[in-house]
Parts: sequence; structure tokens; C-alpha cells
Amino acid sequence: MNGWTAKDIPDQSGRVMVITGANSGIGYESAVALARKNAHVIMACRSLDKAERARQALFERAPASTVDILQLDLGSLQSVHNFAENFNATYDRLDILMNNAGIMAPPYAQTADGFESQIGTNHLGHFALTGLLLPKLLQTANSRVVTLSSYANLGGWINFNDLQSSKRYIGWLAYCQSKLANILFARQLQHKLEAAHAQTISVAVHPGHAITNLQTHPANWFDKIILPLANATMGQSAELGATYQLYAAIAPDVVGGEFYGPKQLLRGEVVHVTYTARAKNDADAARLWQISEQLTGVHYEALSQPTQEYA
Repeated sequence: MNGWTAKDIPDQSGRVMVITGANSGIGYESAVALARKNAHVIMACRSLDKAERARQALFERAPASTVDILQLDLGSLQSVHNFAENFNATYDRLDILMNNAGIMAPPYAQTADGFESQIGTNHLGHFALTGLLLPKLLQTANSRVVTLSSYANLGGWINFNDLQSSKRYIGWLAYCQSKLANILFARQLQHKLEAAHAQTISVAVHPGHAITNLQTHPANWFDKIILPLANATMGQSAELGATYQLYAAIAPDVVGGEFYGPKQLLRGEVVHVTYTARAKNDADAARLWQISEQLTGVHYEALSQPTQEYA
């Protein structure tokens, strides 16, 4: 990997890339880096106003780029379906799906479908989105699904007895659970892609300690004291934090099912990251997949159908 940076991205002309949460943070920086290399970037964002402001700022950094906006609220399955219908009707290929958006440790809330907001947005929304976009991915040669986790997965476990945290809600524990769910999803998707003999691969990443507006919930002593201290001593810019998912999306030596992140856990050059035992638990991954299908109603039927041709 040898110090790979966004400057190493080759020309991406003709390739279509969807980035969720592309209006800020590492999603925005990923959009800028890919647009600079002539990718056709779709910013999938909840707020169209914020997305448009971000797009105009992006054009200042990448004036000749092609960037579209499509509304997507991962906390609403109806919005996810609407986005997928709009995308599938408009674009004839999908090279990269970057499942980047997320929320971190907010006060307890539910999505439009009654899911705890973090498992609903960070995991279930992306689960549904990926399944609905999968036919386009399978039709596009060498496409990739890149799912953003966090080093917080180290503290996560899947509480199947209270997945929605309705019995007991601790914001940081729910966040860690959702970030572990991201990895279990990425690995299980890779298993299913391999079983279907698909060219598409699924990869998990984490950005180290990137300083973004994700960290804007000063709800307790941890948020008020520990996070600012961590930002000051161990944090890195959103631009550097985007490096890991850009590598996973673009680098030619990326392997499906692998996990990429910074060498020093919180920052540093891109390396393979070792999965925890919980992240490698295939039984939990299969169980979570089944539950996710039941909750979202999205069943990945495209994996049971042979791919006819590649775009």
C-alpha cells in the first residue's frame, strides 16, 4: 500500500459512483477526490439544500467535474426505495457504492420505520439501499460496495435480544453495535457475492479518528471532554480520513471481504485491519442478515439470478 493517497487515483472517466452522506465530512472529501479524477459522482444526501451547497463548494475545487444530487434519507425505507428507483431509471451502471453516511451517539430516537436511529440509519438503511442497487452493481464489471465502519466496532456486539435498544439505550453502545453490524454486513455480502460468482466485491473500512461534524452531540461528559481531547491529540482531517474508503473503492489490489484502515488505528497509512472475533462471527452475520431482510423487506434476489452481461 506504500503510502497510498488520493493523488494515486487514476482517471475514472465513464465510471459512476454513489456516495451516501456526501455533503460533509469524509463523504464530501471522497466526492471531491473522485470528481477530480473525472468520475460521475452522485451525492446521496438527506438534505437537498446542504447537498447543493456542498456541490457548489466541490465545483470550486474540481471545476470540470460531473456531480449529481439525489435525495436519500437512510432513516426512511420509503426514501431508500425512491432513491433506488430514481437511480436505476437514470443511470445504466454503478461502479462504486460507498456506504458512507452515518450518525453517532445521538439521544434516543426512532427512524420513520420505528427502528432505533443508529442501527436503522447506519446499518438497515444501507442494507436496503445496497440490495435495491445490487442489480446495477452486478451488471457493472468490477464494481465494489465499500461500507464504512469505525474503530468503535471494537466495543460492539450485536444484542439480538434488544437489537433496537428499546429496553436499554446507551448511545455509544448502540453506535458500536451499528458499526459492528456494518462489518458483519460487508463480510456476509462478500460471501454471497462469491457464491453467486459475481465480479462485484464488498469491502469494509474505517477512517481512524477523522474530525467531522459527526461529532456534534455534546450529550455527556464523554462528548464534552474526551472527544475534544481526542480530536486535539489524535485526530486527522476529513480529507485524510477519506483516504481509506477511497483506497478500498479504487486501488487495484483490494480484496473482497477485507477490512482496511489506518496503520496506527486512529491515523496513518492504509493497511489491512485485523477483524475481531465478533466481526468474524459468521453465525452472527447470517442471523443479522436474516433479521435485516425481515425488517427491511429487501431480499437480494439479484444474487440468485445469473448476470447476463457487464456494462
